[in-house]
Amino acid sequence: MKKFFAAALFAAILPGAMAATTSIDFEGTGAPCAFADTAPLTNAYAGQGVNFAGVDGVGASILNQCSGFGFNARSGTDFLAFNNFVQTGQSFDILFGSAEDSVSIWGASTGGQSLTLEAYDGQHQLITSFSLTASAEWQQLTVSGTNIFSVRLVSANAFGAFDDLEFTGNGNTVPVPGTLALLALALLGAAGVQRRRQA
Repeated sequence: MKKFFAAALFAAILPGAMAATTSIDFEGTGAPCAFADTAPLTNAYAGQGVNFAGVDGVGASILNQCSGFGFNARSGTDFLAFNNFVQTGQSFDILFGSAEDSVSIWGASTGGQSLTLEAYDGQHQLITSFSLTASAEWQQLTVSGTNIFSVRLVSANAFGAFDDLEFTGNGNTVPVPGTLALLALALLGAAGVQRRRQA
């Protein structure tokens, strides 16, 4: 019976104890050199627990570094790019299927203005944000917090790029109340069976 209790407790704690990190480098899509040949990125990475959505335009697209942005991709040859001259907008959301604890992405732009990464909870309340002055050199934007369900990338530049998205979460950081109640009932039931056997 002690082994049963230990196994049940371990099963309840395990999802919150194992942090999982996902990395997306935007490679392998056969990205073109021009926005006219792209479609806004939406659910291509849904299988990895993330979706993308435009905010003030159609959203960013995956481009090859041959697009003439003035810099190469941070890794590989492709990056996630926006160009407000073709109505992509200067902000877009990254939506996660589960709570994340930290999110980072690298940004670059020859415009020299700010890039901002904003983190939001499940009710779309701002948790924290991080800003930097963009340049043609890749720089990392990182936010950390509890229960990040989306981030918004905002640029004061007319065009720019992002690469190497990484997010880390531990699923259910704390088991939800319903899970705890079910676990308690299961343990009480098992204890009752054990007492009857001993009697």
